[in-house]
Amino acid sequence: MPFPPPRPPLALVALLLLASAGPAPAGALRCPKDAVPVGPLCVDKYEESAWRIPPERKNVLAKLRAGKATLADLQEAGATQLCPVPLGNDTCSSCTFGPTFPDDGGWAAPVYAASIPGVLPSTCITWFQAEQACRLAGKRLVTNQEWQAAAAGTPDPGAADDGATTCDTNTEAPALAGARGACVSRWGAHDMVGNVWEWVGDWGDLATQCSAWDASFGQDMSCVGSSVPAAATVVGPPAPDALGDGKRDMYPIDPRLPGAVIRGGNFAAGARNGAFAIYAGVPPHNRSRSTGFRCAR
Repeated sequence: MPFPPPRPPLALVALLLLASAGPAPAGALRCPKDAVPVGPLCVDKYEESAWRIPPERKNVLAKLRAGKATLADLQEAGATQLCPVPLGNDTCSSCTFGPTFPDDGGWAAPVYAASIPGVLPSTCITWFQAEQACRLAGKRLVTNQEWQAAAAGTPDPGAADDGATTCDTNTEAPALAGARGACVSRWGAHDMVGNVWEWVGDWGDLATQCSAWDASFGQDMSCVGSSVPAAATVVGPPAPDALGDGKRDMYPIDPRLPGAVIRGGNFAAGARNGAFAIYAGVPPHNRSRSTGFRCAR
C-alpha cells in the first residue's frame, strides 16, 4: 500500500494562500471615523484643531488617538482648544501655545491634533509644533505627495466663493471645519482648497519667486525654488504683486533658511487658492494666522 505524499508545512500553505489571493479590493482600507482612505493611507477629514487635554482624562485621549473623539467629548473633558484662527485684525501676537509647547516643538506638556468638524482650525502654529501635535495624537503630518493625492477633485471656485457652500477662498474669515458642504475632494477630505493654508511634512529651498500654474491647473499660486545666492541677506519677493492679481506677496524671506511647504491657500487668497496652490516661501518656524495643518496615519 503506497504511503500518502507528505503534507507541506503550515507556513508554506499560508504563503501559497496569500500569493493566490490577488490584490486587495479597492476601498478595503479601514480608517478611523475622523479620516478618509486615500489609497493605502488614512488622511484626516478636516483641518486640525489643537487641544490641551487634562492628563487625568485618559479615556478621552484614547478616543482621540483612535479617531473617535467628538467635540462633545473634548468639551465634557474640559479640553481647551489652542489658537483657533484669530479673527478680525488680530494677529498671532494674540495667540500662544504657551511655554510648555514652544515654537521649536520641544514640549513639556503635550498638545494634541484633532480632526473634528464644527470648530475653527488652529493656526499661528509652527511646523515643529504641528508635527509634534500630530505625533502626540498617534498621527503625522501628511507629505506633499499625499496632500496632493487627497486634494484630487476638490471643486475650486477661484475668487467666486459663494460664502456658503463652496470652498472658502474669498472672504473676511475662515469657515468652521467641514461647514462648506461642497468643498470636499473625491476621497472625502474637506477644505483642501482655501480656508487655511496647511503645513505638510516636506522642506526644500526657500522660495524667492512666485508664478502661477496655467489655466488648465486653475492658475493657482506656485512659489517654489531659490534663485538668490546663499550669502544674500533678508529680501522680499521680486515685486509687491508678483502674480499681478492685485494682492501683495506674502512674507519677507531669508534664502539662507529652508522653506517648509504649505498647501491649498487660505480664505482671502482668491484665485491663488486651489488643489495646486503651493508656497515654500516661509521657514518652518514661521507663524501665521492663516496657516494650519493636516495629519495622516
